[in-house]
Amino acid sequence: MALLNAVVLTSKTNKGGRNKVRISVAHNGETRYIVTDIILDSNKEFKNGMVVKRADAAMLNTKIRNLLQRYQSALDELEYINGLTCPELVFQLRHAGSDKHRTLKSIYEEYVTHARIKPATKKRYHVLWNNIERYLGDKVLAEHITHVTILGFDKFLRDRKLTSSSVRNNVVFLMILLNYAKRCAYVQFRVDPFWGYDLPKMEVRQLWLSVDEVKKIRDLESSKPNIMKCRDIFMLSYYLGGINMIDLLDINFKEQTDIIRYVRKKTEQRPKLNKFVEFVIPEEAKAIINRYKGDDGYIKLTKYQKINKCHQFFRTNMPKLAEATGIKQLIYYAARKSFSQHAFDLGVSTSVIDYILGHRVDKSGTSLYAYITVTPDMATKAIRKVLDNLKDS
Repeated sequence: MALLNAVVLTSKTNKGGRNKVRISVAHNGETRYIVTDIILDSNKEFKNGMVVKRADAAMLNTKIRNLLQRYQSALDELEYINGLTCPELVFQLRHAGSDKHRTLKSIYEEYVTHARIKPATKKRYHVLWNNIERYLGDKVLAEHITHVTILGFDKFLRDRKLTSSSVRNNVVFLMILLNYAKRCAYVQFRVDPFWGYDLPKMEVRQLWLSVDEVKKIRDLESSKPNIMKCRDIFMLSYYLGGINMIDLLDINFKEQTDIIRYVRKKTEQRPKLNKFVEFVIPEEAKAIINRYKGDDGYIKLTKYQKINKCHQFFRTNMPKLAEATGIKQLIYYAARKSFSQHAFDLGVSTSVIDYILGHRVDKSGTSLYAYITVTPDMATKAIRKVLDNLKDS
């Protein structure tokens, strides 16, 4: 059984004669000490575990008793303490209760430090946290978040003219932090702050193009190289089942000459049956790949080949491609939206479309996928069906 006492160690006396009161922890034949902030002017001011010969002795003794009670309570709550060494027990006592009354900021910092998230996601979380901190400040305790807090944060975001999707993203991140705090037992709510709160609806971007509009892009001829590059890479994404830019740039086409096989980066850390996206590369795509493939096998879009530079290239030049084709609104993402819409219109199974897009094919929760699976051959045939639909009749 561990024993706790208030002591003063003469060996720790400083040159001026001052010394600190310590809590000794005797356990398993060893003794370790927890330093307090009670400082005595002389060792003579401490006798038999109590402060003496000082005007504030009563106050300091009360403080010592409270510390002893605090550590004794923590000791009583620990299970299997005989299996702990004395230093391990001291560590447990020193940190007992430290997870209570956590600020929301400290929970955010801990979460982004230890959670398995990508650097890009961490940057996005930082932006979302700035909005939370702007409303709540940096000292609010997680346990003080209430339903009124959620409603106020919602109104704060709407007053800043954020879209429904942006409001939703900010509130969902606050929900993520509080759920993390609950899982770690940092906070308990008698009534969940989000109970009765309806998240704003996610705005679906209707950016898909008609078959005729995709044909206009495919058939465009221009003397401006950047417009032609936009045309080619947009069509390459469409030909490869709406592949995202970050995944396209990560594929070595010197190694993958006939069959493409990759893990979609956006969902690579999520558990799913269909880890890989795999299908035969259409001939339409091969012509573009060969045009932009570097000696190392990777598609070359910009000089420095950084994803942010590639995005900037399309933000600058896609409006020019839209103007050249007479299409009202056009972004790179429209290739993915258009492919999936056209596949659906042609009667391709939603599970096959999900497979091609790199989504989970079992997200409906049905037990059917315990018996069947979407295959690369099914994906190849589906892509061929969509691309054949572009051919002039």
